[in-house]
Amino acid sequence: MNAHHSIAAHRLLTETHNRLSDHPDQSVPPLDDLLAQLVVELYDHDRLGGRTRSLGGTVDEAAACLLNLATPQRVTSPFDEDLRTRMRDLDRRPLPERLLLLKAAVRRTRL
Repeated sequence: MNAHHSIAAHRLLTETHNRLSDHPDQSVPPLDDLLAQLVVELYDHDRLGGRTRSLGGTVDEAAACLLNLATPQRVTSPFDEDLRTRMRDLDRRPLPERLLLLKAAVRRTRL
């Protein structure tokens, strides 16, 4: 992860964790959809850490980080073709487990 994407991915993962923490039940959007929605909100409020080359790339970096934590036996890159399918697998996990993954991803991307 290069430094710029790391900052943007960290901020995206942090905001995603904050939003999911506000949901007391399982009626939350899929993680991939939430990442895509929040990256646009963060970009619109100039909170991604300077010039962002690609909003989709930031979402993919964040998704890859989550998947690497969830399935450490398989290395995931932001360019993997099955990234979206594998993200749907994370949505089947209970909300507390998804929150733990997000918290770990926030720590991992902190500079």
